[in-house]
Amino acid sequence: MAISCRYMCSSHKQLLAAVGRHAMRCLRSNRRSSVCVRAMTLKALPVEASVRPASPRTKELANRIMLAPGLSPGARAIVVGSGALPVIEVLKYLGIQDILAVDLSSEFLDVVTTAYGVASTLGNEPGVRVWRGDFTELPAFMGPAQVIVFTDEPFGTALNPRDAMVKACLLTAPGGCIIINSEAESRRWQPKYPPTRDTLATLVSGLPVNIHSEQEVSNGYSGILQLPPNYRLRTPLWLGGTVVRGFGRGSRQMGTPTANIDPAPLKRTLAAMPPGVYFGWAKLDAPQGWPAVDFNVHKAVLNIGSRPTVNRGGEAPTVEVHILHEFQGGQEFYGSHLEVLVIGFLRPEIKFNGLEALTARIRTDIAITKLQLDTPELMATAATLEAVGEH
Repeated sequence: MAISCRYMCSSHKQLLAAVGRHAMRCLRSNRRSSVCVRAMTLKALPVEASVRPASPRTKELANRIMLAPGLSPGARAIVVGSGALPVIEVLKYLGIQDILAVDLSSEFLDVVTTAYGVASTLGNEPGVRVWRGDFTELPAFMGPAQVIVFTDEPFGTALNPRDAMVKACLLTAPGGCIIINSEAESRRWQPKYPPTRDTLATLVSGLPVNIHSEQEVSNGYSGILQLPPNYRLRTPLWLGGTVVRGFGRGSRQMGTPTANIDPAPLKRTLAAMPPGVYFGWAKLDAPQGWPAVDFNVHKAVLNIGSRPTVNRGGEAPTVEVHILHEFQGGQEFYGSHLEVLVIGFLRPEIKFNGLEALTARIRTDIAITKLQLDTPELMATAATLEAVGEH
């Protein structure tokens, strides 16, 4: 059910009042008359909400968006789909000025440009920008965003909703949120109406997001997902075992040599971990005579799964650990014991279009890992592994 306005704090009431005053000024000045005429040609565009932001429908929309965590005036937003105009209006009144509208329709994006002008493409100057294309193909440099809002349920893609959710996870900053704001007539991803929490959970299963809230509203459905701050797992996981030989499919050639841990003794732990890329701390019981620095705790990126981009199919899942340290004692330590404390979950496994795309993403994963593990909150977790004695 919709959240009643009378339960909102005074600042939120003032916000909605300001939306109404601004709308009246726009109507008196006829500033949006040309926008309204063009918008009426777009079947999916909620015209009434875009020209009368103070309507009950838009007040309800504002209530929904204000439930999302992490919204602040300095945030960056991506709004996807043909219902973007009222969402953009609400975001702007929340103080968010860096907004990207994404849609497959150039006609609709022309409407957005007419309403908000042509924003600069240089630097991080505030403004409402547009990008035409399938959301799943949005360039990575256009992120990350603190909030992504899907305004209809094709989810901005000709592919399936799951692909859009994976892309949204890659583009959302840690601690940020993904909002599914759907109208009843565009609920294509739901097997039945009304929706259930289980349906949303199925859509995002295996992705690094938590369900923050979801609710049935008068004209549709609203679900809010959140990436954990620092991508952090609720409970750290221990993975330890003997370093074994992998399949030899090019990790070293890609510049990311990995240590493979024997997965057989870890079946129970791995069964609870969605395939994907994780990060944390690694401690090697290095061969005798190696320098002391090689025995220290080091940052690490892990891939758990079947490596769909390079594998031929049918291979058993592997546990590959790329330790962010150049070992001085040597490059091979098969048979040594490796202990890993898994702290965060970055992304699910993805089949990329070739090694170049995979390598580029691995570099991104490594950069994110370094950045997150350098934060005081996660740096402190290394002490847990440092206390582990030699095996």
